[in-house]
Amino acid sequence: MNFSMIASSIFDTSLDFIMFTIIMVISSILMIFVGYRLLQILQLTGYKLKSFLKWFKETKFSYVSRLFMLSFLSFLAMVVTGVLLGDFFTGKTYIFSYIGITFYILFSCLFIVNLFNAKQKSPLKYTKRMTRLVVVYVAIVAFVTWLAEYIGFKYFDFVSYAFIAIVPIMLPLVVLFAYFITYPLEKIISNTYISKAKKKLKSLKNIKVIGITGSYGKTSVKNILSTILSEKFKICPTPASYNTPLGLAKTVLLNLEEKDEIFIAEMGARQQNDIMELCNMVRPTVGLITGVGNQHLLTFGSVENIIKTKAELAEFIQNNGGEIYINTDGINAKKLAESYKSSKRVSLEGDGKVKISNIKTTKDGSTFEIEIDGKLQKCKTILLGEHNISNILLAANVACDLGLSLEEIAAGIEKLHTVPHRLEIIKSSAKYTIIDNSYNSSVQGSEASIKVLSTFSGKKFVITPGLVELGKQQFNCNFEFGRTMAPVCDYVIIDSLINFDAIKAGLIFAGFDEEHILQAGSLSQAVKVLNSLAEADDVVLFENDLPDNYF
Repeated sequence: MNFSMIASSIFDTSLDFIMFTIIMVISSILMIFVGYRLLQILQLTGYKLKSFLKWFKETKFSYVSRLFMLSFLSFLAMVVTGVLLGDFFTGKTYIFSYIGITFYILFSCLFIVNLFNAKQKSPLKYTKRMTRLVVVYVAIVAFVTWLAEYIGFKYFDFVSYAFIAIVPIMLPLVVLFAYFITYPLEKIISNTYISKAKKKLKSLKNIKVIGITGSYGKTSVKNILSTILSEKFKICPTPASYNTPLGLAKTVLLNLEEKDEIFIAEMGARQQNDIMELCNMVRPTVGLITGVGNQHLLTFGSVENIIKTKAELAEFIQNNGGEIYINTDGINAKKLAESYKSSKRVSLEGDGKVKISNIKTTKDGSTFEIEIDGKLQKCKTILLGEHNISNILLAANVACDLGLSLEEIAAGIEKLHTVPHRLEIIKSSAKYTIIDNSYNSSVQGSEASIKVLSTFSGKKFVITPGLVELGKQQFNCNFEFGRTMAPVCDYVIIDSLINFDAIKAGLIFAGFDEEHILQAGSLSQAVKVLNSLAEADDVVLFENDLPDNYF
């Protein structure tokens, strides 16, 4: 049986065949954009299926509900249109009987416009992996579209094309199928990159690898340590927040050069054994643990699991005869240090070879004295907050043991610069001061931000969605966040529904004026509210900015 015979067995006329093809192509193109959000979330969750599926539950299947409404309204409009027109036009030979498909196209276009008009903190990045996934996704979408049309044309009349409306609600399954189809290839590619990175690191005999992990402060400490060590060594740090196996592999293969003497690897984790995987890959001989909190508690399940995961770096370093440095200014880090007696404890209380005293923090930065072997050196930095002094102390202890002099360490400290979105000072066009701390806040980070805010004069505003990924502790942590803000702030604008009740309760409990607790549906709306209240010389803290998987 040839193609023309198959087509004639399904379609009454050549017009039907032409319309079938046109509808299939248009629908497939539309569904590529309708499914954008699902592909974006899969990428944001690191292509981890468990995290991707959790997103549906955490967002209460809101996106699936929107897809269902798109399917339902499109189907209803096409059925009603088909039935009504069927009273006037018999058979499927009239072009007018296809008018209902315009509703499907219209509703899909409105869905897409609304989707892309929404704020996106991290738009979909068309990496090689995502490109391969999209190709398979498009192929499956085209097949599902064809199948839906075939069933309608083969077995139904007047409303035959309406069955194409089931395609949107099938998109979550389409993404999952595309993921499973591409997963074996991606695993091979990933393992190849990691194997090449391991081989390259092994070939560099003189390279020293430093691993940095912690619930908070990893990137800040990495940048501080890199700047200080650059006074004496050639340094290659992982860029931005490259802290996954592929991120580290990419850095090693593309950035690490033979002339480099130290490779600083930031190590991130969302579940147990993540750090050990990274250790086995880059094999650090020096390790830093910046602090242990309840960040990502939702994925870890308990604080004990977080401590165990951060301890994987200490365990690897200890088993391989290296040096592990732990910032013990936090309670959980102290517990971890007690399990590793050979670890070097560092704290502002005086632990460690390097000591810091006479700390003065202002809105313009910090000054302090650093002491090594009885020698004192005055230091200054533009970094804000006492927590950054703690980060500097951790890095200084490592630098001292690697042979840097007191003067070299002080020179490095003076060259430190603010990391974007981490207590970054910005002057707005409206002349009020912005403290941008919108990069993934933690409980400890939010407390530090409020302390920094308290050093400024003028009315003080906080714009925040609150703290997330804290599991069962989320309400209590945001309640405490509200209590922390109450004595410092004049206005609090909460730009999310997720934590509004918890933050508001904490603010009111601490005696904050309820009329100064404002709610906005998005960051852009919050800024509009701010601009109606703030004046020159006021200061506003942007504390945290939820990733796209919370909208």
